[in-house]
Amino acid sequence: MMVVRVHLGEHMPDRKQRGSDYRWKRTAKAQKAKRLPCFHCGQPIDYTLVWPDPQSFSADHLKPWVNHPELRYDPGNVVSSHLLCNQTKGSSEHYTAGLGNLSEVF
Repeated sequence: MMVVRVHLGEHMPDRKQRGSDYRWKRTAKAQKAKRLPCFHCGQPIDYTLVWPDPQSFSADHLKPWVNHPELRYDPGNVVSSHLLCNQTKGSSEHYTAGLGNLSEVF
């Protein structure tokens, strides 16, 4: 007898969806070329640093693509971020980078 476990509500991206996706790499590269400060904390990003340095550049989705797959490659949904800010934000849509709680959800 074979047991199959199904996890409802969880989305585990396969290898193509995680890091080897050409369209995402192209979108992230275009965002990096803008050399903007971190969207979340407002501090400059040292673009000479590389992953896994927590202060290195990381392309981040404002609305997480896990919850909004239609926005995954939308440049309007991608911002420049420090790796640490991106990791801290996680899949939250209301991250405030330590600036306090939002007065209301917009």
